[in-house]
Amino acid sequence: MKKLLLTGITLLFAGLHVFAGDAAAFVDLGISRDGKTYAFAEYGKTDRQYQGYAEIYTVDIEKNDFVSGEVFKTQPSAATVSKSGKTVYDELLKKAEWKLRKYEFKPAVVDNLLYVRDDKKSGESEIVFKDFEGSTVEQSVFYHIKLEKNVEGTSSNLRSSFFITLEKQDGEGKLITRNIVGSPDIKRKLVTDYRIDRIFSDKSGRNLVFVIEKTLSDVNGSSIRYMVETIRL
Repeated sequence: MKKLLLTGITLLFAGLHVFAGDAAAFVDLGISRDGKTYAFAEYGKTDRQYQGYAEIYTVDIEKNDFVSGEVFKTQPSAATVSKSGKTVYDELLKKAEWKLRKYEFKPAVVDNLLYVRDDKKSGESEIVFKDFEGSTVEQSVFYHIKLEKNVEGTSSNLRSSFFITLEKQDGEGKLITRNIVGSPDIKRKLVTDYRIDRIFSDKSGRNLVFVIEKTLSDVNGSSIRYMVETIRL
């Protein structure tokens, strides 16, 4: 019995080591009043060191790129050990607020939320939902969305990339429009997986935001971080 107990404890700690890592909290700061800019944040505490961190990103929707000089970060360090990730985020937001205020960001409302991830779906599963704005009585229009990823190398040499195909099809599957969101040329170090976490638009329906959950694997285990891809239709 004692041997079995020790074996169980050993397996438990082995399992904890395998799944070690931390998961960031995602914050939707919103799309700007003019529909041109999007901002989001993530925060948390690192595994093992328990150091708080926070990051705020401002994105040009049409360019699908960060706004120069408007990415704000508090890196995990000895100075943030005694602080929660939320506290670190609140402090960072207060420092960045003077630059962000001009955008008049508004978080996505339920009416503009197009998709929320189903945990049963894999990252490569096709996402299909109706485009109610684009549909008419005579013709229904559907979004067909698929994330395509590529992983190269192993261990510390692992690199990965992805892009998203965004198609509009009619009810019979006839292609109406097709767009590529993201760049397959950008290779990210130690990112092993990507999943679309949610999709939303502004009230015009022209500006789409894809929130991507990415899995980062290193010697500390697998950690969850976020990024976004944007497109103006």
